[in-house]
Amino acid sequence: MKEDFLHYVWKNKFFATGKLLTTSKQKMEVIDVGTLNTNAGPDFLNAKIKIDDITWAGNVEIHKKSSDWYAHGHEKDSAYDNVILHVVFEDDIPVYNSNNQQINTFDLSKNIDLDLLKNFNQLIKSKSILRCQNKLKDIDPYIIIHFKYKLFFERLEQKSKIIDNLLYRSNNDWEQVLYETLLKYFGGTVNKEAFRQLANYLPFSTFKKYRDNPFRLEALLFGVGGLLYEEKPNNDYYEKMQKEFEFLFKKHDLYGLKQGVVRFHRLRPQGFPSIRLAQFAVLYHNVDFLFDKLMKLKNPNDAYDLLEVTAGQYWDTHYNFDKTTKTRKKTLGKSFIDRILINVVVPLKFAYLKHKDNYDPDAIIDFIEQIKPEKNRIVDVFHKVKLHSKNALDTQAIIQLNEHYCSKDRCLACDIGHNIIGKK
Repeated sequence: MKEDFLHYVWKNKFFATGKLLTTSKQKMEVIDVGTLNTNAGPDFLNAKIKIDDITWAGNVEIHKKSSDWYAHGHEKDSAYDNVILHVVFEDDIPVYNSNNQQINTFDLSKNIDLDLLKNFNQLIKSKSILRCQNKLKDIDPYIIIHFKYKLFFERLEQKSKIIDNLLYRSNNDWEQVLYETLLKYFGGTVNKEAFRQLANYLPFSTFKKYRDNPFRLEALLFGVGGLLYEEKPNNDYYEKMQKEFEFLFKKHDLYGLKQGVVRFHRLRPQGFPSIRLAQFAVLYHNVDFLFDKLMKLKNPNDAYDLLEVTAGQYWDTHYNFDKTTKTRKKTLGKSFIDRILINVVVPLKFAYLKHKDNYDPDAIIDFIEQIKPEKNRIVDVFHKVKLHSKNALDTQAIIQLNEHYCSKDRCLACDIGHNIIGKK
């Protein structure tokens, strides 16, 4: 028996509510279960419990066994003196607070809904990829659809907190926030942290001064990114970039990442950091006031016209500085732009509109539902259990479901799990 399950039962009043008795045979009525406390102290605050003819207002503490009260040292802690009821699944000992007053106890095991207990045990003992996968077919589709929207906005709220921190650090400079967020995303899974550091070492205020010169933008990005330390004789482009960066490095008193922080290992050539940085330079050269233009986007098709940039001519025959390759334009593809829209533009638009008190959830939904569903391992797993995705909102919801519920066994906090457990 998990203690969080007892919290769940108490919070939702999943116990007999008729003639309740305390362990000392006093009549009991639960007027208000209280509010779950996510900080230190008793589990539920500001509850109201009527015992015999007296209505008590105070806190509720929940344990598997009564003796856990002593195992946790509550009898010595004055923070628990306002506990008016001790809710347990096994009453094995009377308990007292620090004033030596006995605490009324309620034994859930004698009052719990047995169907609820059975459903919960079946769920937590499941060995399936998803604990609930065999029960999904019995869930009302409306519940799943509604939960997807809830998960999607829950994910946006979490991302907006990161954006708010960046905004605070940048003195409310949204262009700076976009620059940092976008550059980090251009780093991909392997180099996102390195590119985040790069954005910190190369402020947008310095970077934007050279937006009329894409080569200088490249030199800044490659130099601060630690990609220009080596000597590469017989490579004119590299040597020219080194010299350009040396000049800019001294002029702006810049810092650079150490060599090797930005990695090429285990990346496909089209995802090499050299290509991504070159594309990033062209993007900022091509589009002035990028943040404003992105915030005004009405649909993904407009974004493709704005973001579908090609790295400079040198990169037509190179993936790095070491050797030439067959000629191939290094253009940001639609799938990468979709990922930028999902992970950068939509969260920024969400945070920006909230700051401007112009928040329109329907506009956010309409935009992301026009983007194709993402393809990744997590989404594939959910598809196998018939939790399909029609668009990017669905896949973002699935990722949130996996990261914050399924992988952490938080079935009790999940709308789907709640529906399964509560079924008669």
